[in-house]
This record gives sequence, C-alpha cells and structure tokens, in this order.
Amino acid sequence: MMTVNEKIKALRDRMSRHNIDIYIVPTCDFHGSEYVGDYFKTREFISGFTGSAGTVVVTLKEAALWTDGRYFLQAESQLKNTEIKLMKSGQCNVPTIREYLQKNATESLVVGFDGRMMTATMAEEIESIKNISVISDVDLVGEIWENRPLMCCKPVWNLSLEYCGKTRAHKLGDIREEMKNKEVDVLVLTSLEETAWTLNLRGDDVECTPVFL
Repeated sequence: MMTVNEKIKALRDRMSRHNIDIYIVPTCDFHGSEYVGDYFKTREFISGFTGSAGTVVVTLKEAALWTDGRYFLQAESQLKNTEIKLMKSGQCNVPTIREYLQKNATESLVVGFDGRMMTATMAEEIESIKNISVISDVDLVGEIWENRPLMCCKPVWNLSLEYCGKTRAHKLGDIREEMKNKEVDVLVLTSLEETAWTLNLRGDDVECTPVFL
C-alpha cells in the first residue's frame, strides 16, 4: 500500500504526462454531494484525511489541503508525516484556493481536475483567473488508485406513503404548479436527496444517507 507521499509523487508523474501544473481534488460526487460513496473518495485516498469536507491542491512542488473549522484538529493529525500543508479555511493569513492559484499563476499554468466532480461555480472561478487554462476531463487520482471500490448500485425501494406524506404524483403536481407560477419550463434536479424525496424512493448507495446513485 502506498503512503500519502508516494501517492502524491505518483499523481505528479501523471500530471507531468498530461502537461498539468496544478491538480485539484475536491470532495464531491457527480451530484455535488458532501457525503459520498467509497468510489468517490478521491480526496481521502490521495491525502489520508477522512473528514467530509476538504479540497486538495497539488502542484509540481507542493501540496495543500483546505478544510473548515470542524476538521482542523482531525486534519492536523491525519496529515502528520505527509508533505501536505493544512490550509485552515477562514483563518487570518490563509489564502483561499482562488488566491492560492492566483499567486502561482505569474505565468501561464494548466490546472486539471475531474470535471464530473467539480461544481460549476468553482470550475468557472478557476477558469476566470488570469494566465490559467483548464483541463477538466482527467481523473488522475483514478489512474493511480489500485483496487478502487466499484461505484455502488444497490437496490432502490419505494418509501411507504406513511412516511412520505404525499404520493410522488402529488409532489410532482406541486412542483409543476410552482414551475408554472415561476414561468419555468424545465426543472433539473441534481441533488440525490431532492431526487429521492421527490420520487419517494430510497437507496443504500451512500453510508448513513438513504439515497441512490
């Protein structure tokens, strides 16, 4: 089993092959969830940090993890003896990821990430930084993750009306009525929780969260 530092080195090797200067590993799945299934725990794999929120940024020379105040102590412990520097989000003199990228972008840089697991807001923010171009179709962590867990696909079940309060037809009717009031033609639901609630369906694809992928 590779150590965290060995994983970072392997990631940098892949970055060099793809001509990527900085690679970003967020905590997310294809639906923007904070709590994710094992297949999507790329940030945990690359850093060893197991908190539910955090983003790793790896350059060819250094690596850093941003997380919030809930996880400062945990991150300090789990990042010990690794090259990853803890960035305590919201603390004085700690740059945001955008500020960190801006500081490094004194000349043209290529930033890479798996666009399937990056929010549109963050992707657009990165693309807006001067001197930065983006490659968003590379899962470099997946390339080095041996024996990666399979994407979960367990059975989905109907939740009893006793617990739902309304049928899915009733909920869809309410949603369409609100869409009509707002003059909206199409509503796209991407959240796993919203989808499960609307359809009165539940699953077991994410630990401790009754949703399905």
